[in-house]
Amino acid sequence: MNNLEQKLKEFCAAVEETKEYRDYNSAAKIYDADKAAQKLLEDFQMAKQELAILGQGNFPGQEEQKEIVESLLKEVRKSEVIGNWVTSQRQLETLVGDLAVAVSNKLDFPFTLPPKKGCGCSG
Repeated sequence: MNNLEQKLKEFCAAVEETKEYRDYNSAAKIYDADKAAQKLLEDFQMAKQELAILGQGNFPGQEEQKEIVESLLKEVRKSEVIGNWVTSQRQLETLVGDLAVAVSNKLDFPFTLPPKKGCGCSG
């Protein structure tokens, strides 16, 4: 193993020791074991997709589907298991994003392409 690989291994081990990672790992295990929470979230996501399709095609049934989505959203928001899982995901994503920015700044090299200016049209 070369030096960079060893440092990466140490870096990942340090991330695994953070509160954000531990919280996410714990919440993910609880979510993975809760089939009812998984089904509720899946039903909500499917209902949202169906509402989007109905809206895009201006099909009938949009109001009824919107009510279904809102009802499922209320249930999702009540779920402590889903709430903890989503919150811990966001916190870990923020940590990883902050670390990526710090490395990018330290190396003075962007990890993502800068946004394009203008429309790119030649005139």
